[in-house]
Amino acid sequence: MALSSTAVAAASASDRALAQRQVVEFDIAAQPLDRAALAFAEQAGVQVFFDSARLQDFVSTALKGRYSLDEGLRRLLDSTPVDYRFDGVQHVTLTRRVLSDDQALQLQSTTVQGQLLSERQETYLKPRSVAVIDREQIDRRPPRHAADMLEETSGVYTAVNQRDPGLSVNIRGVQDYGRVNMNIDGMRQNFSVNGHQQRNGVMFVDPEFISSVEIDKGTSAGMGGAGVLGGIASFNTLDAREFLGEGKEFGGRLRTGHGIGELGNGTYFNGSVVFAFGNEIGDVLLGVSERHFGDYRAGTNDKDNLGTQIRSRQQAPRAWEDWLESEVEEMSSVTRSRLFKLGLNLPEDQRLQLSYLEYDTDSKDAWAYTSADEQSTYYVRNGTSDIIARNTALDYSYSPDDDLIDFKAKLYYVSTRQDRWNAGSMATPGSGNWYPDYTDKYRTDTWGLQLQNTSRFYIGDLHQFAVTYGSELFRDTFKPSTTRTPAVNETAYPYVKGATPEGERTLASLFGEVVYDYDDWLTFDAGLRYDRYRLEGDTGLTVWMLPAGQFTASNNVERSLVFDVDREEGRFSPTLGLAIKPGLDWLQLYTRWGKGWRPPAVTEAFMSGRPHGGGGSEMVYPNPFLEAERSHNWEVGFNIFKESLLRDGDRLGAKVAYFDTRIDNFSFMDINVSVPGGTVGGIGLGRSAYQNNLEETRFRGIEYNLDYDAEDYYARISYTHMIGSNDFCSKEFYMGGAQERVQVGTVPGFIQVGPIQIPVQRPLYEARPNAALNDLVTCSQIMGNASYMPADRGSLTLGMRFLDKRLDVGARLRYSKGNGENLESHGYTQIDQALWPQYKVYDLYASYWMTRSLNLALSMENVTDQAYFVAMGDANNLSLARGRTLSGMLEYRF
Repeated sequence: MALSSTAVAAASASDRALAQRQVVEFDIAAQPLDRAALAFAEQAGVQVFFDSARLQDFVSTALKGRYSLDEGLRRLLDSTPVDYRFDGVQHVTLTRRVLSDDQALQLQSTTVQGQLLSERQETYLKPRSVAVIDREQIDRRPPRHAADMLEETSGVYTAVNQRDPGLSVNIRGVQDYGRVNMNIDGMRQNFSVNGHQQRNGVMFVDPEFISSVEIDKGTSAGMGGAGVLGGIASFNTLDAREFLGEGKEFGGRLRTGHGIGELGNGTYFNGSVVFAFGNEIGDVLLGVSERHFGDYRAGTNDKDNLGTQIRSRQQAPRAWEDWLESEVEEMSSVTRSRLFKLGLNLPEDQRLQLSYLEYDTDSKDAWAYTSADEQSTYYVRNGTSDIIARNTALDYSYSPDDDLIDFKAKLYYVSTRQDRWNAGSMATPGSGNWYPDYTDKYRTDTWGLQLQNTSRFYIGDLHQFAVTYGSELFRDTFKPSTTRTPAVNETAYPYVKGATPEGERTLASLFGEVVYDYDDWLTFDAGLRYDRYRLEGDTGLTVWMLPAGQFTASNNVERSLVFDVDREEGRFSPTLGLAIKPGLDWLQLYTRWGKGWRPPAVTEAFMSGRPHGGGGSEMVYPNPFLEAERSHNWEVGFNIFKESLLRDGDRLGAKVAYFDTRIDNFSFMDINVSVPGGTVGGIGLGRSAYQNNLEETRFRGIEYNLDYDAEDYYARISYTHMIGSNDFCSKEFYMGGAQERVQVGTVPGFIQVGPIQIPVQRPLYEARPNAALNDLVTCSQIMGNASYMPADRGSLTLGMRFLDKRLDVGARLRYSKGNGENLESHGYTQIDQALWPQYKVYDLYASYWMTRSLNLALSMENVTDQAYFVAMGDANNLSLARGRTLSGMLEYRF
């Protein structure tokens, strides 16, 4: 059967060219060509299509050494009258050469398939800390929150607010304001709304449309590394070519899921439809998704793990029990998503693709309150949000049969808007702190451009070079507005802009990286990037200062400090990596080092006003002088990848790494600052501003990963152990301007006593800089996710496959030893408390392919009904995770 043109279209030209240049270690003796083709398929991990009977008269040439697939096939076939062509990323077709102008042998194709590595297994061959979450792993525990996809990945945390669909990725303790590049198909997601500092920078993505998630930890010299300190989290959406193939010009899938009975626990309809069609000219993908969730019950077992302080358990135990056993209210939400991709295969191995992704959801903010008699807990809604995120991209690739050219370009636009209604102040009217309800509108627009090319060089059979170079540029524009009217006592300028300010930040980057491989034994890479940013906007604040000049009365004078900011700065950041195989093909040792640089974001530098609703008097002040952060990343680790270890065909992968990230000028929210004009220190609690940490901020730990798959059964383990803690110190008068009143003399005056004026000498003062206060350093005045080191976390998955691998059943343990601090006592020396209790959560899952097209999947989450929070979760929201929950998903592929 000849391959159809659709099979050719199933892989892009760039993917085919990359496959042809893939380098493999071959050891194939001279033998009948059909047997040699079998050996080639097995060693190269590709599919070879040929008619065995037509090749029996030919003998291959011996092939030994490291060659690209293209060069290896050429040498293997040598003088035999057999041609080959690459029809896809992993497809090769062999045909006998044309005998005459009008005669050719048409072959009946036989498929010979080598056992291919999955994307997840390939991470155990890469000499750096990377992780891949594939669709199979995602489906084992259907995500209710996007953060659920990441729970089994070592070194990765998420600050989860169960009510907020926004996802904030933390890699090795580092997150927020672009320290981690969160992207969808390469499009940066830089939306940010100031809040309680657990999530300053969130993205919105529908798990139904995710094909895989790639996590690249640490700094990077390649695409996506601009302004990155922690790593890159790439969420890759479905592609039309996943549903098309040999002789197949259309395909897709239908998925519908629901909670089952009372154990559905607030899980209602969730499903999607995806349809793709295409041929050698191009392809189209269309997708729609809808997800419904409601109030749910949390787990109630092992409740003592939660400590005595959460939700005032020690002070109001009956209300606490009611809170634990009642439904978590105000959780209902509806999410609708749409996906469109149009790809065109142009002449000369070019491809152009237009894509559009839309995410539309609503959510509620609510707090739990204890009743006056302390016998129960009730919820009060203090806000609702409507969020819409739109992602548009135009991709171009050009990958001819030339090792020097593998070019990719992307132009994209991301617009995320949140309309949030906020309840009015709970302060007493007439107190001066009351204000009515209001609506905030937040919008972040990001334009981005990416250009990249890879050139490959080969010197003999042993020396291989890959040079990747390019540029990326993105520009964030923040456009907030509010209908809130300030309370009488609120006089900060310019209040009407709100805590998330207007402004623009542009970041441009040039980068280059060289990777050298010697005989599959030594790998060395070196990279250098130059980043340059521009920050534009205006901000200000109102202060009260001593009068200028000499004075007798020390009544403070109101002054407005206004800053019109237009800053530029650039910096070079190098990276180095080294990996060796010490005489064992299955063992690789590696180490990496690199520098990173992140300039301040608009919100950090310009934010001014109230950080949230309520009746308090908290105020956030801007810091237009905030300095860029600088990081030094270092790691050392090893990879193990061994096939046929315990039985023929099994695979063992292991990756262990020690990492150490040191950040100078780490930016944090200081909750006790003083503004210019102050004459005393230590009274600024509730006045906040971003400051650079005067101490070095360090995040270090060890990551463990193990993956064993014997086809009939498998096991996967991941664990993250964090080490140490950090101190956060800064100058209390963060802008300077501290004053002291100094007497410089006297002037004649009078004191009125009844009708009599008595002459006196009145003291004469003037304001002078207070050097001692300006140099005053305070520590531990931090609010934010960096207050405490993330809690250790791990997972264990055990599974078995039956019925010719059509039935997959398994169990998973998710574990965290918790942080342990503040669970039994709250000192409130810091606003944030480390409310991360330990937990052990067990899940069960099953997936059964009843036919090649129809799958039924069941998942029971939290089988033992554990009461728990996700580690690194949002301590201020205090919404427990779901209790025992059973749901099912029916999927039909066509």
